[in-house]
Amino acid sequence: MRIKVGRRAGTIVAALAISAGAVMTGAGSASASAWVRTTTSNWVGVYNGPNTSSKTGVPDAPPASELWVDCWQVGESIGDWGDTWYRVTYVWYPGDSTYVYEPGWVFAGYADNNANSVNRNPNIPRC
Repeated sequence: MRIKVGRRAGTIVAALAISAGAVMTGAGSASASAWVRTTTSNWVGVYNGPNTSSKTGVPDAPPASELWVDCWQVGESIGDWGDTWYRVTYVWYPGDSTYVYEPGWVFAGYADNNANSVNRNPNIPRC
């Protein structure tokens, strides 16, 4: 399901998601999420699984995009970039300031050189 909203509505959605995560965490759940800004010069594809076999259909996220990441998982290895993938639910496209709700997977090496994966960010656990 793809929903495209403006920056203000997306900020509200993100705030609600963060609040819901805080409530769940306070109730003893181990789940969390965080925004991850793409920091490489790569365009990042959103895939149906932690591999490159099929994309979700949303445009690739350009550099400086933001991804709402729920967790990380080991998947397909790509070159010397590793084998870690982020599960995402929202992608923010900076050029047109819109958020797109599209659950999928992005390759962590292309997104941020794995900076938030493998227990480096306590808000992004292993799936």
